[in-house]
Amino acid sequence: MTSTITGSTDLYLIPGDPVTNVRLPRMFNAAFQRLQIDAVMVPVHVSKRDLATFVKSAFLGRNVRGMVIAPPHKPLLVDLLDGCGLFGRVAGCVNVVRRIANGELEGDLFDGEGLICALDRCRIPFRGKRVLVIGAGVSAAAIGVALAEGGAVDGAAFIAFHDVSPGKAAGLAAKLDAFFDATVAAADSADPSSFDLVINATPLGAGPDDPLPVDVARMEPHAALFDILLRGQPTPLVRAARARGLNAQPGFEMLVQQMPHYFEYFGLADAADTLREDLDFLREQIYPEALQSEIRTPLRYGAADAG
Repeated sequence: MTSTITGSTDLYLIPGDPVTNVRLPRMFNAAFQRLQIDAVMVPVHVSKRDLATFVKSAFLGRNVRGMVIAPPHKPLLVDLLDGCGLFGRVAGCVNVVRRIANGELEGDLFDGEGLICALDRCRIPFRGKRVLVIGAGVSAAAIGVALAEGGAVDGAAFIAFHDVSPGKAAGLAAKLDAFFDATVAAADSADPSSFDLVINATPLGAGPDDPLPVDVARMEPHAALFDILLRGQPTPLVRAARARGLNAQPGFEMLVQQMPHYFEYFGLADAADTLREDLDFLREQIYPEALQSEIRTPLRYGAADAG
């Protein structure tokens, strides 16, 4: 973050409801300061009913360069935009908005790309693998788009969604199946057996009394797990999988890996390239003390990194 805010300082906003626990402002501001960019990111508490008015009005400020969208607003913005990227259109939500030269607003979604980069860094294979995604909400949709987008070449071989809400997983699977050359289906249960990778895209695990989203004991010996939750990590799910010797990773890396995408989307291509070379200082901003040892070398468990 710039040490002195002036009339030439660029402004980035992160609207959400609530915004007390958002992590991106500290990450963006740390990056601005490190890269000597005259800009600042500010969280803004905006209710659902005021979101449309806020977004349209905020971009009237000529030094407002962009927004990163916090929950629960990601699905609400698509219909407010003049344009939307493929990932955002298919998933029905966006997590980033910018104003282009003609004054129109466009958005896109980088949750899924952040996940793919996180899986690669943590040496969790997904290409050509069978993946079970627990949940069929906004985050699961973004993940599904990213996993399916590579089709038969770089994508997962089979993607299954399971959600406790009747019909929700089937609806998401049908939507992805229509857009991508990938095999996508709804799973009748959360049974992780026969899958190479399990991704928890639900809030289960954030509370101390939450049941585990999947029965870790039924996971294959070679399987890996990725839990997109940020709160309470390492969650009971991650701890249980690691106790079995599985490669199980928390969701922080998914957030970290989106940062270069954000900067590039906002027209800061050189800064994005610099970030790709070193993201450790951003990991230090958000990784809890219990996981600080994993910042520079993510822990490997079992044989999940093979193949």
